[in-house]
Amino acid sequence: MDRKTLLRGAIMTFFMSLYCLFSFSQTTRAISGVVKDNAGEVMIGVNVLIKGTTNGTITDIDGNYKLTGVSEKSVLVVSYIGYLTQEIVIGNQSVINVTLLEDTKKLDEVVVIGYGVVKKRDLTGSVSSVKADEIAKVSSSNAIQAMQAKVPGLDIQQSNGEAGAGISMTLRGNRSISAANSPLILVDGIEYGSTLDLSASDIESMEILKDASSTAIYGTKGANGVIIITTKRGKAGKTQVNLNAYVSSNSPTHVPQVMYGRKEVQRLIDKANYQADLASGNWGGSNLTPEDVLTESLEDFTEYEIYQDGSYTDWADIILKNGLTQNYEASVSGGNEKTNFNLSLGAMYEEGLLKNDALDRYNVKANVDHRINKMFKIGTSLLYTYKDHNARQSSVFSQALKMTTITHPYTKDGTIIATPNPRYAAHCNPLLDEIDGAYVKNIGTTRFFGNAYMEINPMKNLFFKSMFALDRKNTRTGIYQDYQSVARYQSPGTSYISSQYENSTGFTWENTLNYNTNFGGSKHDLSALLGHSMNQSVYEQNTTVGDCGKEHYYASTFYDLSKISDPTTTSSYIKSSMLSFFGRLNYKFNEKYLLTASVRADGSSALAKGHKWGYFPSVAVAWRISDEAFMENTHDWLSNLKLRASWGLSGNAAIDPYSTLTALSENNIYYYLGGQSLAGKVPSTMGNNELTWEKTSALDFGIDFGLFNNRISGSIDYYISNTYDLLYYKSAPASSVYPSVLANIGETKGSGLEVALNTLIVSSKNFSWDVNWSYSTSKDEVTKLVDGVDRNINGVTGQIVGQPVSIFYDYETDGCWNVGEYDEYVTAWKERHPGESTGYLSAYGVPGTMKLIDRNDDGKLDDDDKKVYKRSPKHLLGMNNTFTYKDFSLSVLLYARLGGYMSYDMNSQLNYETANWGDLDYWTPDNVDAKFPSPGAASTIYSTYATSIKYEKADYLKIKDVTLAYNLPNKLISKVGIQKVKLYGSLKNYFTFSSVDNYDSERGGSIAFPLAKQVVFGVNVQF
Repeated sequence: MDRKTLLRGAIMTFFMSLYCLFSFSQTTRAISGVVKDNAGEVMIGVNVLIKGTTNGTITDIDGNYKLTGVSEKSVLVVSYIGYLTQEIVIGNQSVINVTLLEDTKKLDEVVVIGYGVVKKRDLTGSVSSVKADEIAKVSSSNAIQAMQAKVPGLDIQQSNGEAGAGISMTLRGNRSISAANSPLILVDGIEYGSTLDLSASDIESMEILKDASSTAIYGTKGANGVIIITTKRGKAGKTQVNLNAYVSSNSPTHVPQVMYGRKEVQRLIDKANYQADLASGNWGGSNLTPEDVLTESLEDFTEYEIYQDGSYTDWADIILKNGLTQNYEASVSGGNEKTNFNLSLGAMYEEGLLKNDALDRYNVKANVDHRINKMFKIGTSLLYTYKDHNARQSSVFSQALKMTTITHPYTKDGTIIATPNPRYAAHCNPLLDEIDGAYVKNIGTTRFFGNAYMEINPMKNLFFKSMFALDRKNTRTGIYQDYQSVARYQSPGTSYISSQYENSTGFTWENTLNYNTNFGGSKHDLSALLGHSMNQSVYEQNTTVGDCGKEHYYASTFYDLSKISDPTTTSSYIKSSMLSFFGRLNYKFNEKYLLTASVRADGSSALAKGHKWGYFPSVAVAWRISDEAFMENTHDWLSNLKLRASWGLSGNAAIDPYSTLTALSENNIYYYLGGQSLAGKVPSTMGNNELTWEKTSALDFGIDFGLFNNRISGSIDYYISNTYDLLYYKSAPASSVYPSVLANIGETKGSGLEVALNTLIVSSKNFSWDVNWSYSTSKDEVTKLVDGVDRNINGVTGQIVGQPVSIFYDYETDGCWNVGEYDEYVTAWKERHPGESTGYLSAYGVPGTMKLIDRNDDGKLDDDDKKVYKRSPKHLLGMNNTFTYKDFSLSVLLYARLGGYMSYDMNSQLNYETANWGDLDYWTPDNVDAKFPSPGAASTIYSTYATSIKYEKADYLKIKDVTLAYNLPNKLISKVGIQKVKLYGSLKNYFTFSSVDNYDSERGGSIAFPLAKQVVFGVNVQF
């Protein structure tokens, strides 16, 4: 062995000896203790961790913990949800008992705002939050519904019960006429859309930015409010596994009723009696029998035989079925001081209420954060979703409501009867679509939604973050309609294939620079944000459609396009880009006086040169009065009092790409020239290079308060908004070939009051009762249209200056004319108007027909007699009760939507062409106070004024959710290494009290697909 080798060995031995000596000279030992709450009860499952390490554990069933390898300088961190986290320097202690205090103040919890976070106590704007425990209660494919009844000012509605059905949503009323009124939805900072494909257990919180000072930072997209959805990320400490599963039985609720069996027979009798009485003039003199009117036959039955044996057909009962929803979610989260992760998988199988109506959805979610060193941090949020949706034709259920019940769907040998209505052959059997392969609509969707970021901390309190996001969505929609399906049976009588492929790609690159300082511990606190964003979206679509003759293609359905005899192919390509710069300043003095100011500049490719840029400033102030010295004597009962005021300007990105350009029609127009037919184009859209965004200027005044250690807390907001530069079609010059042009000309205004109230009514050792309230009332109004025009009505909808933005404008009915009543009315009218004559339709006034209100008593029915029906609700009220007793909890959620009208489609189920009627109260000589006309009356008046009879008040109250949960005792589950097991059962959408009998007014008047009520059983397991 040479000398160098010996020397290296000696040096190595020396340093290893020093290392061992140094290591053993450090004081390392074990510590232990017990964790209790402020009532003295031991706490199970509390996180106990040595700060900055992965050395941690959780307390056992007796509240005990034990850690080894602990040094004197170590810091013990003890945390539990709902309690204040404690940090304790270990020193020379070997037994450390901890008492955790309940976090009742909640003023230091972090709230997500635009491009950042802020403590709740430092908020200057109007922001509401829905947290993970409430979001997890959702048992639908769209977690957005977790916000219903919990956020003041947010109106969420679902109109049908199809699998994967969408929702409609407005925040603080309507302000736009031509553009959408839905809020902007962001997931982890990137625009997503209203159909949220995230698993509910992946979501940490939903923040709703309502006032303009909060939304102006989003510029052209913030006018309708902003919803920020933050997904769960990993935390340092023990790796945690969560399993969530539920199964839901879904059944139709509040299904509109038609005349069934003997009631339909009676309608046919009343119809025949009416017509006989009208001919004879002897009202009430006819007395026909079922045998007189049931004269039709079909296949192997007669109407009268069905009447005699009572074998009527309940079409809705045959078509509707109970659906089953299954949902499975699994996640793994954890990390250390360097790397945190949260990985999750989700699978949902949702069946609708009709056969072949189903949605399968699969999610993969990954959030990873890694700190490279003190200066650099990187991370990513990735979501991949696959959906397979089989949908039914929307008109099938509506068709079933028109079918006569005095029939059979099948012959005695089981053969389907294609046209089972002997009185009206045009009504084909709605069960035709349930023949395998007769109607197929499949929508396959894949979506990758992800972002990656790098955060740099070059100096103290300065943070630079750069994030790149990609949103790629591919959709294939295939439709096959057999020539003997419902939609094709009567006309055109050929099979049909449609195949559409769509893909959209969105890129976003954002850079933000944040600086925070308190100037060395002074009373001044400053936070500054500078940002830059650029995004681009590209949409492509290709569609091939066509007829394929009178052939069955049950097997190949829409996959084989070669079956189309004369295919038509269309395509489209849309590209748009936006460049933005923004900044925000937050200033706080002495923890009491708060100021926020922001500005954003947006430049869009959709606008013409000279109008591409828009600027959106905002300012907000707040005063924490409760922290003032002169309020010291109130601290025993006043926990928090803050006044807020804000103003901001935000926009509505309602301009479609290429709207500033004049365009030609897609369809060919043929003309004859030079002895041959040539295809040409005609102008279709008049461009306007002066177009710009709609803008909303809004004021908000708010109060945040807390009483009795925040056992009562909440906020009150009053807002006023003015929207101008509304997109609106105005008449084009007479010399133009276009009838109208889109321009910025309209104005609207709105105002409202919002109240959020949290009340901890009872809080004892074993029992608590917590109630969260939300209330809002709002109104909006059109203040200006164009060129002195004060109304623009298209059919029964439109705008009138001085009236709400969303209205129906139509006649008002007053029941039906009775025998001799019209003659008396005309006589009295002529006495009031000597020498004048009425101008009503010739058929008007016949007994049993509709009676309308002549509001100005001028003897005719015109626009001056129409009434404004406000569509938007006046009051929204939510009440969320939570009761807990030991390991049991019961939550009851109530929701009321009051005010406003809907156009109820069931009121138009007066099918004079001998189809069935809805279960409506119609006029007879013995029922003169009925709302609806006689089935025997001529349809002339009804056809003219049919829409006026449809309007109903849209009020409803729902017990939206009732959930009973039980947490298994920790003494039982800890023996098998499980931290928490929660079993629960829920009734969702089960109890509805509506102003319309047997109808759920949340549907807004639609009768296409009924909503479902759910019985849910689920389990949550945490390791």
